[in-house]
Amino acid sequence: MTKRWALIWLVAVIGLIGFAPPSRAQTELARALARVPPVFGEAQLYPRNGTEEIPDIARRFGVSASAVFNANGGELVSDELLLIPTERVAPILLQDGIVVNLAERNLYLYERGRPVRFFPVAVGRRGWETPTGEYTIVNKAENPTWFPPSWALEEEPVPPGPDNPLGDRWMGLSVKGYGIHATNVPASIGLYGSHGCMRMYPEHAHALYAMVAVGTPVVIIYRRVVFGFEPEQGVVYMAYHPDPYLVGTIRSDYVREALEPYGLHTIVDMAAVERALQRPTGVPTPIVGSSAKVMVNGRALDLALGPTRTGRDWLVPAGPLTEALAADLEFGPGRDYLVVKRGYERVFYSIGSSKALAGGQMVDLGAAPQLAAGYPLIPLTATVTLLGGSVGRDEIRETILVWDGWGTGAYPRTSPSDRQASGQAGGLLWRLLADGVRRMSEEAR
Repeated sequence: MTKRWALIWLVAVIGLIGFAPPSRAQTELARALARVPPVFGEAQLYPRNGTEEIPDIARRFGVSASAVFNANGGELVSDELLLIPTERVAPILLQDGIVVNLAERNLYLYERGRPVRFFPVAVGRRGWETPTGEYTIVNKAENPTWFPPSWALEEEPVPPGPDNPLGDRWMGLSVKGYGIHATNVPASIGLYGSHGCMRMYPEHAHALYAMVAVGTPVVIIYRRVVFGFEPEQGVVYMAYHPDPYLVGTIRSDYVREALEPYGLHTIVDMAAVERALQRPTGVPTPIVGSSAKVMVNGRALDLALGPTRTGRDWLVPAGPLTEALAADLEFGPGRDYLVVKRGYERVFYSIGSSKALAGGQMVDLGAAPQLAAGYPLIPLTATVTLLGGSVGRDEIRETILVWDGWGTGAYPRTSPSDRQASGQAGGLLWRLLADGVRRMSEEAR
């Protein structure tokens, strides 16, 4: 018996006895994505006329002038349509308290695990860097008196008033000499211009002062690359910030390594990462997933992660797609292999391989299946067409349109009890089939 017919025989036998059943839920994937910090706010477009100054526009929208320059390429002249960077990637997860990202020059206030406000700040200049670490607010004062430190030229305390560099609000930290405060120089907000304290627009300092108490945690970090997840879109974003303290260059392989704890490193769009790393705009850039929707026979799929463009196809979570196609999805040992079954059709996938076994033949896929946080993503177009369906695209609505080609529910699925009874026998045949597919793939090369 030839290798080809031996494999066909194995596929037929395995089709009869079944495989180890997977969970159809996207629990693992959803749990991993929930550990990615959130995307916060929404970007806005503003038609500027030549008489408006960038600092005035920025303050009106609650951002810094430097953030507006960075988001819009830095070369602003007169009548641009400005991108106002009011959409931000929260730098970390925190239950309650304040996070300041020095590279970004933004302060975030968290409540119940979510950021509720963000404010631009001025932070320490080079040589007077704001210290990173975990602190608390230890005192608060309205209309404080400024007692000049040793580096200041003033010798006498400065009372409340327009000459006081602390402005009219002070929130002192548990590291001596440092705090968050208002300022009498609002044009400095968004710059690296202080001697280590964090300055705020006066109106922002008033708002924050009213929302925090003594004892509030304050986490100060220096993070140039941050990741955020937008669950409604199913998209992971990356924001890239400047390096004022000259910590070091960020390379694309660093981004892949940083995504590994989330299990997303195998599906990241490295071309998008490379483009984002060309300039530190701070603007969120999609690097995993997309906002495209998938509709099967007119019904939208509920996807934990949006379709990810890879090669010539889209990778989508396997469970929702096969469920909508009235097909069975089953895994081999270790989730390195999976099979999609509907009626007499069988498609055998190997994770990471751009070839599949369908109808006893090796076929080329437009994209190799991958695991995202241990959950399988499979090529949408290839899966649908191999099962006899068809795929189209509504470009205006950013929607992938799928017709199953067989009529949903046309074939009864294998019952859970039948699959459980045959799981152990199926495991051995999985391994035999996997070895055969590997050899066929090697011969096809």
